[in-house]
Amino acid sequence: MQEVDEMTVMWDVQERNCAVCGRIFIPQAPKAKYCSEDCRRKHEQDRAKEARRRGARPKSDKVDRYLAPTGPAHDEIMAMRREVAMRY
Repeated sequence: MQEVDEMTVMWDVQERNCAVCGRIFIPQAPKAKYCSEDCRRKHEQDRAKEARRRGARPKSDKVDRYLAPTGPAHDEIMAMRREVAMRY
Protein backbone atom coordinates (compact mmCIF):
# COMPACT_ATOMS: atom_id res chain seq x y z
CA MET A 1 0.00 0.00 0.00
CA GLN A 2 1.29 3.49 -0.87
CA GLU A 3 1.86 5.94 1.97
CA VAL A 4 -0.22 9.12 1.77
CA ASP A 5 0.98 12.38 3.26
CA GLU A 6 -1.58 13.92 5.68
CA MET A 7 -1.31 17.34 4.04
CA THR A 8 -2.13 15.87 0.62
CA VAL A 9 -5.33 14.40 2.03
CA MET A 10 -6.40 17.74 3.54
CA TRP A 11 -6.47 19.61 0.23
CA ASP A 12 -5.52 19.14 -3.38
CA VAL A 13 -1.86 20.21 -3.46
CA GLN A 14 -0.84 21.72 -6.76
CA GLU A 15 2.23 23.67 -7.73
CA ARG A 16 1.73 27.43 -7.74
CA ASN A 17 3.58 30.46 -8.98
CA CYS A 18 4.77 32.91 -6.33
CA ALA A 19 2.81 36.17 -6.53
CA VAL A 20 6.03 38.20 -6.11
CA CYS A 21 8.90 36.47 -7.89
CA GLY A 22 7.00 34.03 -10.12
CA ARG A 23 8.91 31.00 -8.90
CA ILE A 24 7.03 27.67 -8.88
CA PHE A 25 6.54 26.25 -5.38
CA ILE A 26 4.50 23.64 -3.54
CA PRO A 27 2.32 25.44 -0.97
CA GLN A 28 2.51 24.46 2.69
CA ALA A 29 -1.00 25.87 3.31
CA PRO A 30 -4.16 25.94 1.19
CA LYS A 31 -4.10 29.75 0.75
CA ALA A 32 -0.34 30.21 0.30
CA LYS A 33 0.56 32.81 -2.36
CA TYR A 34 4.28 33.25 -1.74
CA CYS A 35 7.21 30.87 -2.04
CA SER A 36 9.02 32.26 1.00
CA GLU A 37 8.76 34.59 3.97
CA ASP A 38 10.97 37.08 2.09
CA CYS A 39 8.48 37.26 -0.80
CA ARG A 40 5.56 37.73 1.60
CA ARG A 41 7.42 40.54 3.37
CA LYS A 42 8.32 42.15 0.02
CA HIS A 43 4.65 42.11 -1.01
CA GLU A 44 3.58 43.75 2.28
CA GLN A 45 6.25 46.45 1.91
CA ASP A 46 5.22 47.16 -1.68
CA ARG A 47 1.54 47.33 -0.67
CA ALA A 48 2.31 49.78 2.15
CA LYS A 49 4.50 51.91 -0.16
CA GLU A 50 1.72 52.07 -2.76
CA ALA A 51 -0.82 53.04 -0.10
CA ARG A 52 1.46 55.85 1.11
CA ARG A 53 1.92 57.05 -2.48
CA ARG A 54 -1.87 57.23 -2.91
CA GLY A 55 -2.19 59.04 0.41
CA ALA A 56 -4.07 56.22 2.08
CA ARG A 57 -2.96 54.38 5.15
CA PRO A 58 -2.05 50.69 4.91
CA LYS A 59 -4.40 48.30 6.73
CA SER A 60 -2.00 47.80 9.63
CA ASP A 61 -2.16 51.52 10.48
CA LYS A 62 -5.76 51.34 11.75
CA VAL A 63 -4.48 50.95 15.32
CA ASP A 64 -2.57 54.26 15.16
CA ARG A 65 -5.66 56.30 16.02
CA TYR A 66 -5.65 54.65 19.47
CA LEU A 67 -2.03 55.60 19.96
CA ALA A 68 -2.41 59.21 18.83
CA PRO A 69 -1.38 61.79 21.46
CA THR A 70 -4.38 64.03 20.69
CA GLY A 71 -7.88 63.85 19.28
CA PRO A 72 -11.24 62.36 20.25
CA ALA A 73 -10.00 58.75 20.40
CA HIS A 74 -7.18 59.74 22.76
CA ASP A 75 -9.53 61.78 24.96
CA GLU A 76 -11.94 58.86 25.22
CA ILE A 77 -9.17 56.44 26.19
CA MET A 78 -7.82 58.83 28.82
CA ALA A 79 -11.32 59.27 30.28
CA MET A 80 -11.72 55.50 30.55
CA ARG A 81 -8.32 55.21 32.23
CA ARG A 82 -9.23 57.92 34.78
CA GLU A 83 -12.53 56.18 35.52
CA VAL A 84 -10.82 52.83 36.11
CA ALA A 85 -8.12 54.45 38.25
CA MET A 86 -10.75 56.08 40.48
CA ARG A 87 -12.32 52.67 41.22
CA TYR A 88 -9.12 51.29 42.76
